[in-house]
Amino acid sequence: VSVTPAGGKYSTLDVKERMTTPPTYLTESELISKMEKHGIGTDASISTHIENILKRNYVELIPGRKLKPSRLGLVLAQGYHLIDNSLVLPKIRSDIENECNLIAKGIATKEDVVKKAIELFSNKFKYFVENINKMDVLFGSSFAQLQDVGKPFTRCGSTRRYLQYITGPPPRLYNKTTETVYPLPIGGEIKQWTGRNCPVCNFELCLYSVGAPPRTFPLCPYCFNNPKPEWGAIPGEDNEVASGDADDEAKERNIRRLAGKNLIRECPHSDKHPLIEEMTVSPDPESDGVLILDPHLGPKWRLVSTRDPTIVYLPKSVDKVTILDKTDEVLGCHLMSIEFKDGESPIDGKKKHISCFASDEVLQGLVR
Repeated sequence: VSVTPAGGKYSTLDVKERMTTPPTYLTESELISKMEKHGIGTDASISTHIENILKRNYVELIPGRKLKPSRLGLVLAQGYHLIDNSLVLPKIRSDIENECNLIAKGIATKEDVVKKAIELFSNKFKYFVENINKMDVLFGSSFAQLQDVGKPFTRCGSTRRYLQYITGPPPRLYNKTTETVYPLPIGGEIKQWTGRNCPVCNFELCLYSVGAPPRTFPLCPYCFNNPKPEWGAIPGEDNEVASGDADDEAKERNIRRLAGKNLIRECPHSDKHPLIEEMTVSPDPESDGVLILDPHLGPKWRLVSTRDPTIVYLPKSVDKVTILDKTDEVLGCHLMSIEFKDGESPIDGKKKHISCFASDEVLQGLVR
C-alpha cells in the first residue's frame, strides 16, 4: 500500500504473514532464576535439583545448555496435574522453604513445622495412592507401540497435529506431540467426520452413534473433556449442584473419564453447546432435549433427539435439507429449507418448503 503525504514523498506499508513459534526450552540459568523467584531450594541445593531431574531422565540437556522435557517427564507432570496439581506447582515447595525460614528466625518451632508438613503430605500421599491407577492411561498412550496406537484420526485444534485413536478400553484420542490424552464416551460407536471443525475450539469433529436404530451426534474431543457451565447439564453425569470446589469437581470428572467411566447413551454434548445449537430445529416434546438434524444427512433424512431414543423420519421424497441461520423468534430453534425430488413434492407440488418443524403441522403430518 503506497501512501502519498503532502509534499510528494512516498512511504510504503507492507503486510507479511508469519506463523507464531512456541517458546524455546529453558536454559539451566533460566531455570535457576525461576526457582529462586518462587523460593524453591537454596543456593546449595538448586544445582542438586537440576542434577536429579537429569539423572532420572525427566529432562535432557541439549545444545545451548537447554533442558528439554523427556516423554517420561511430560507424562509424569501431566499425571501429577491430573491427580493433584499442587505436587508439581511451585507453591507447596515454596511454602515449605518459608516455614524453614520461620524456624531460623525463631518465629516457628521445628516440631510444629514438621508435624504440619507430615500431616499435609500424608493426606496427599493417601489420595495419590488411591488414584495412582489413573496414570495408567497416560503411560499406556505415551509409551504404546506404534502399531498399537492406530492411525491418525482427527486434528487437534491447538497444534493442528493429528490425534491418534486408541480403541482402549477406554477409547481415547492421543496427541503424541503434547502428550495429551482425550478420553471419549463409552457406549456407542465413534467414527471420523473429516473436514468439520468445532466452532468453539477448532478441533476436528468426530461422529458418535448410539442405540438401535442408531442416533448419530457430532462429538468434539476437547469440549467433551472441558464442558463449560453455561452449556448446561453434563450428559451422563449426576448434575445436582455440589458444594465442592469447581476445580476439584473438574479434576474428579477427568479422573473418571480416564478410568473409562464415560457411559453415554445420548448426545455427548449439552444442548446449549454452540455445535448442538446450530443444528437444533425443534424442542423435543418427549424429553427435556431437542431435535437436531442427523449429521449423516441424506439420502435418508431424519431428526434425532439429544436425550431420548426418538428418531423422526422425514418423507422419502425429500431430496435435500439445509439448516438456515434464521431462527424462530419464540422457540429459538433454526428453520429448515426442505427441497423435494422432482415431481414428488407432497406439499402442493412445491419444490422447496421453509419449515419451523415445531409449529409446522403440515410437515409433522408427513413424518413417521
